[in-house]
Amino acid sequence: MAMNTITPTSGIDLLVRQGIEHFREKTDHEKDGDGSTPASPRSRRSRARNTDYSCFQRNSGEHSSTAEPRSWLLELPNELQYMIAIYLNFGDMQRLRRTCHHFHYLLNPEFIRAHFGGVLARQLVSHCRSCLERPGRHSLVLLAPRTSTSGTDGQPSSKCFQCAIQSHDLRVGTTVTLANMRSTWVCRWCGWPIGGIAGPPSWANEQFHVACYDRYYRVLWMFLCLGFVQFSVGVAAAALSLIYYRRELLVFAPAIASFALLWMCMAFLAFRGNRVRTYHWVGILELVIVGLWVPPIYAVVKGIEAGNAERSAMAALGFYGINVLFRLLNFIGNIALMYEYDMTKHYVPQLPLKRRLLNMLMAGLIYWTYPQCVEQRYPPDYN
Repeated sequence: MAMNTITPTSGIDLLVRQGIEHFREKTDHEKDGDGSTPASPRSRRSRARNTDYSCFQRNSGEHSSTAEPRSWLLELPNELQYMIAIYLNFGDMQRLRRTCHHFHYLLNPEFIRAHFGGVLARQLVSHCRSCLERPGRHSLVLLAPRTSTSGTDGQPSSKCFQCAIQSHDLRVGTTVTLANMRSTWVCRWCGWPIGGIAGPPSWANEQFHVACYDRYYRVLWMFLCLGFVQFSVGVAAAALSLIYYRRELLVFAPAIASFALLWMCMAFLAFRGNRVRTYHWVGILELVIVGLWVPPIYAVVKGIEAGNAERSAMAALGFYGINVLFRLLNFIGNIALMYEYDMTKHYVPQLPLKRRLLNMLMAGLIYWTYPQCVEQRYPPDYN
């Protein structure tokens, strides 16, 4: 018996022979498309070792005085490579297919389907389609079937939580089906599915993790405290204008108008609900308030330069400036909310440092403006 042949005496031998024939037909078809004569299996293996199919040689056209590292696995006949591959599990076999063209065509979809047989569907939903890890079915998101070249045509597959988040497959406020056929919510705070390695749901709200709801609760308290400070600064600025600058129209009229618009912003904040989006209207009001405080600041500064540097003028200028700063931050935050900025981006793993800092800054602006937006419903209503 020749060294490169296997007598089909068992199911494994038949499986190996089927894979070999498919690999030879594939390479013969590629050579026919080039217009050249078919090459022998030995020459094809030689090319696989030395040129295109090697996963260790970086550039076959470059010659060096030192010996290039070689793969001893590629030196073996195809039959022995098949016999070694049948001892691999599904994840390792898919990793081997991703190393080079040789194993991508050698371990073809027909070989994978014939080797795993009836357990192929279970293997597909038990491994992540992207990273091929196996964290457990409770930590895998079930995906719809798709056409691929890995022997999984028409079969459902899964993705681990990390890969699903990195590929933006999840959306907050929706439910996903896990590989264990259970449905769970996508956390509204961090964007990770609830359950599995990410942690259990909160007893107060099933759409949050326990730790995420605790953070949300603390942010709400901070928002209420800062909101009280903003409202107090606005009232104090209007009161100082009323007491000390009642006769100066350039200060008194804009201050009263901005105080009235402040109450309109509070009304939008209290009655907007979880579905109606009023960020564009509130953003316009905040910008108008910023513009209204420019004439009073100009008039007070001119008075101070003219020698009227009393304590009341300094206090009024300080409250005016703080009020403008608060309103400017509110305007930027409402713009970010209007464009539906995804605050869960800073929880995406393996982000560059600049992106992480930028996302944290944008999330901070939104939490400053309106943290209750994490509970908003979809689709939005802008009317």
